[in-house]
Amino acid sequence: MIHVKAFGVGLISALLAAALWISVAFVIPFFGPMLLAHLRNEGGAVAVGIGSDSILLAGLVGFVVGYLWTLRRRQKPTIAR
Repeated sequence: MIHVKAFGVGLISALLAAALWISVAFVIPFFGPMLLAHLRNEGGAVAVGIGSDSILLAGLVGFVVGYLWTLRRRQKPTIAR
């Protein structure tokens, strides 16, 4: 049963990691130069691209971290006497 819970936490972690990666790698570089151009009263265009490979890698890393974190957190420490 712990593996099912760890799988669920891994999926949620993967979604959060992918969303964070998209916001860092796509949204911020897209709106940053547009905001600066607006503040300087300049015209300009911005082109930003992101590949699906990097999003998949971020999701995979998020899944592995969430899965292992859940398994490691559930281990009961043994008391040495």
